[in-house]
Amino acid sequence: MKKITSEYSQVVFNLPWLVAQDEGLFAKEGIEVQFVRSPGWDATRPVITDPVQVDPFWRHKPFEESAAEFFNACEWGQIRRSNDSEVGGRIVMLRAAMGNQVIFVRGDSPITHPQMLREKTIAVNFHAGSHYLTLQLLEGFMARDEIKPVHLGQARLRYQALMDGTVDAATLMEPYTALAESQGCRPIIEGYYAGSEISAPDVDEETNQAINRAVCAAVDRINADKARYVRYLIDDLPDELRGLVRPSDFRLARLHYVYPRPYPEDEFERTRRWMLSWGLVPESACYEDLVDTKIAAG
Repeated sequence: MKKITSEYSQVVFNLPWLVAQDEGLFAKEGIEVQFVRSPGWDATRPVITDPVQVDPFWRHKPFEESAAEFFNACEWGQIRRSNDSEVGGRIVMLRAAMGNQVIFVRGDSPITHPQMLREKTIAVNFHAGSHYLTLQLLEGFMARDEIKPVHLGQARLRYQALMDGTVDAATLMEPYTALAESQGCRPIIEGYYAGSEISAPDVDEETNQAINRAVCAAVDRINADKARYVRYLIDDLPDELRGLVRPSDFRLARLHYVYPRPYPEDEFERTRRWMLSWGLVPESACYEDLVDTKIAAG
């Protein structure tokens, strides 16, 4: 059995890998996956307003420390991290999990629609899907300098900051979207986005293809009965929050999984140009350097 290591960060994005491991789909391909927990943001740190002050790898240290061979994250952030990686990490595929995140306000908030978020603080995780999606969702409603994302780190801290009134709004994914709605928070706007897998340079094409076969089989199982797998999301909540949400609180349509697939160059280029317009990636970043096209072509 070939052993590989993968980061475990947000269960909603890791779900196909978790199902493939738990239900023997990786084993069928001769693979055993060990999951390495990602670090959490220090809740005692002050709120950060400038993305430059946050390391794009803060949540993905295991990969840069060679403790994990794979990790997935949003499409935007992976372009940045593939560019910044000091261990040769490269994008190999678009991931199975399609991200969904929602900008929420508290139930007692006067904010009712996106335009009212002008100059309002929105809790995000800089260099991650909540950050980039917030910018893309709101730049059609207001001037760019009126969008005010602030870094709070992982979803648990963003949710808590929203409930405590530390911020005006928070961008959240499952299981925190279900939790927020169950606690009376109101969605203002939401969106879907792609993500990608980065692998270490010494992972061969055969291993990548075996992983993809197992993940595709897991996607089929999840999509056939999404309600069955909601327990993974609930179990990932902290003890003090787990009892506040029920399986029926989840909108299953927000759980969207597809087969892993090659990363088209034109899609990369559109995303790169948008990131460049925000100053979130260097101009030198290019498809040939950041995407492992040999594996994608296989």
